[in-house]
Amino acid sequence: MRKHLFPVLLLANTLWSCLFAQAPIIMDMVHHNPGEAFTNTWFNEPKNLAQYGFNAQVVNEFQSVHTAITYSSLNPKICPIGSKERQWSDSVAARIENKIEAIHEAGLEAYYFTDIIVLPKHLVEIYKNEICDTSGRIDFTRPKTQEIHRIMLREIFERFPKLDGLVIRVGETYLQNTPYHTGNGPIPRNEKSWEHNSTYKTDGGEKIHRNLMNLLRKEVCIHQNKKVFYRTWDFGYFHINPQYYLSVTNGVEPHPNLYLCIKHVQGDYHRTYKFNPTLGIGKHKQIVEIECQREYEGKGAYPNYIADGVLNGFEELKSDSQPYCLNQLKSNSNFAGIWTWSRGGGWRGPYIKNELWCDVNVAILANWANHMSLPEKDLFKEYAIVNGFKGKDVEHFHRLSLLSADAIVRGRASLVLPINVWWTRDQFIGGEKELKQNLKTIIEQDLTHKVLLEKSQSVAIWKEIVSLANKIQTGNLELRRYLQTSAEYGFLLYSIYEQGWIIMLKGYEGDMSGQYDTKSICKAIDNYDRLWKEYKLFAETHPDCATLYEPYSFDFNNPPLYHDLKQGLNPTVDKYRTIDKP
Repeated sequence: MRKHLFPVLLLANTLWSCLFAQAPIIMDMVHHNPGEAFTNTWFNEPKNLAQYGFNAQVVNEFQSVHTAITYSSLNPKICPIGSKERQWSDSVAARIENKIEAIHEAGLEAYYFTDIIVLPKHLVEIYKNEICDTSGRIDFTRPKTQEIHRIMLREIFERFPKLDGLVIRVGETYLQNTPYHTGNGPIPRNEKSWEHNSTYKTDGGEKIHRNLMNLLRKEVCIHQNKKVFYRTWDFGYFHINPQYYLSVTNGVEPHPNLYLCIKHVQGDYHRTYKFNPTLGIGKHKQIVEIECQREYEGKGAYPNYIADGVLNGFEELKSDSQPYCLNQLKSNSNFAGIWTWSRGGGWRGPYIKNELWCDVNVAILANWANHMSLPEKDLFKEYAIVNGFKGKDVEHFHRLSLLSADAIVRGRASLVLPINVWWTRDQFIGGEKELKQNLKTIIEQDLTHKVLLEKSQSVAIWKEIVSLANKIQTGNLELRRYLQTSAEYGFLLYSIYEQGWIIMLKGYEGDMSGQYDTKSICKAIDNYDRLWKEYKLFAETHPDCATLYEPYSFDFNNPPLYHDLKQGLNPTVDKYRTIDKP
């Protein structure tokens, strides 16, 4: 499938520049999987992004610009000429220079994703007593650590003077792609906080955030006249709590080059999570982050159209009194643009061979950002037409895309009651380990029938999606075939989910009462086994099919497989295979 230019985008940037003092920032990023080969994707190429109306590209290879500097102004012994560390950093620097040049040739601004704190191992060895605490953790509150970061920022822009700015992440630190560096986040975590808990908590990090933001503001925004995009992402503090957010940002004076980047959800990219209440508040310009290849919802292996939900609100949020979508936020004076993640997020697969579902979301969101008065239906129609769809097929394509959002929230989340939405993620399907408390609550509240009906409704919607995909006769042939393949993939996977939920709930009912509904459990196990065979055979007979899910729990502490064979849906199902058949 080849992409096409939206005709409406040709004049969009010019129109926005005329109507507003500053055009919105519209940037895209490929989030490469740490520790794996870089993702091969259409969206890596700046010229392709320009076709969609983007005006900036964020490069996130987890080998950022600060891994390509030598700290020679601090100490020439850190990365001496001829050393293996220097050879590695020089090779990274050459790639970065070439990438910046390519981005500028396409007419875009170039920003690099930057984890704080990441420093050369040799530097940490030399200055350990001045920068590390008693546990060996690099401490940002120490004067020497801050001095090193000021030197780091100066050397970045001396080495890469054409770089337009930095995207700063402080919530996580990944070192898989940096063999000669070490590091940790600057904010120590002193207490447990869950993303769905919206009550105000402090982790003691507000002052560190303020000091870091002020350091970046001075060294980058003022001294270098470059942009800083400071991400609020963390696990339950800055990112989701308005009080915490204001406590940090009120201590930092606004600057034309300083932006806050915030995910549109109050937490990670899950359905049923609220629209982020930190958006639209405070005194700083904000960029909204949107993941288009949803890591918890198939990664493009099956239909997942999120653009409408982001623009107009997902169904479960529309009763909220607070803002729940971008069309409600766009008139806010803080709103300064969007940042799409066209590819990536999460770990491992599924790995896709066709980028259709990433492409739909990216193209429509970028088009909207360039022309915010256009309704979603018109944006989608434009996309369908330029990809060759005609007549009723445009409506079929739109209908099945909208239905995907309905099927997903019912099949892997719930509208009946809150559940642990982390139970299935990336290419993994969890089980009792993740859902035990939810299963207990469902049974105690006599909600088993409602929850299982919801899973059945999801499968019924997937059947309708398959039917609509098979009706389409126009459009790009490769795209049309993948519509059918991805729809069937979704149907099979969510059918497996349904049978898994029947087994888990009926099995757990028996665990609690001592009386098992053996007929229902055995029937569901037979269906479960049959569906897995169909799912695997389907992948073997459809060359454009994404890689398959695995019925095991995600385990971050078990790289590179990232799963636990003793936990997950299969081990949970196997627990009930020994029940005597009726």
